[in-house]
Amino acid sequence: MVGDLVEIGERKGLLWFWLSLAGVVLSSVWRRPLAFVAAFYAGMWAVGGFQMAVVGVHAQHRPPEYPWVPIFLALGMVGSALWAMSFYAAIRYGLQDRTGQMAFAWTGLITTVIYLWWQPVILGVCIAAALFLASVCLLNGKRRKSVLIVAVSVAALLGAEILTAFIGSRYQHFLLSGPWGTREWEEHPSASWAYGCMLVLSFWVATAVWSRMHNWLTRSQRLESEVDG
Repeated sequence: MVGDLVEIGERKGLLWFWLSLAGVVLSSVWRRPLAFVAAFYAGMWAVGGFQMAVVGVHAQHRPPEYPWVPIFLALGMVGSALWAMSFYAAIRYGLQDRTGQMAFAWTGLITTVIYLWWQPVILGVCIAAALFLASVCLLNGKRRKSVLIVAVSVAALLGAEILTAFIGSRYQHFLLSGPWGTREWEEHPSASWAYGCMLVLSFWVATAVWSRMHNWLTRSQRLESEVDG
């Protein structure tokens, strides 16, 4: 492509060449950074939204304290990771991507359960849909690979977030032992910067895992198609 631009640029000028080259580069790389930003904000938004639905003061239908609140909080963490990965897959690979569709399906089920668990009919339909989706994934070889990508990426994000919380709390304790409030955050802004940078790194790790495993999946599918042909 650059060679073609060089040939045409000899007639249209140097400015046209560099503008065209910038357009080619931008069209090749815009999806990944946009997908990462969307995944980060979608995941963080989902964390807050699910927590408010489960333990928020103004939540209209909070689950029973024990043992359902810890279960719903854990489900919310998985759901927030799925929201992030779903947005990443949709922008990075398009809505036709099988792995992204799988992530969206589980995201919708978890979100519906968290917000509408108190309606027996909806809860029953979600459970039945989850069992059906799980059985389809287990019986179909290509679906199993998609599930593996989703599961490993979500696990990577959750593990990185847990590590972020642990290291952040240790750093916070290093700065000042004891409870923190708004005054402490204002006096030690490096704590918020440390949390933020590590959260960004956590999402980068998860999206990198998704990309690498997705490349492996598409490469294996391409090899299978060549063998079948």
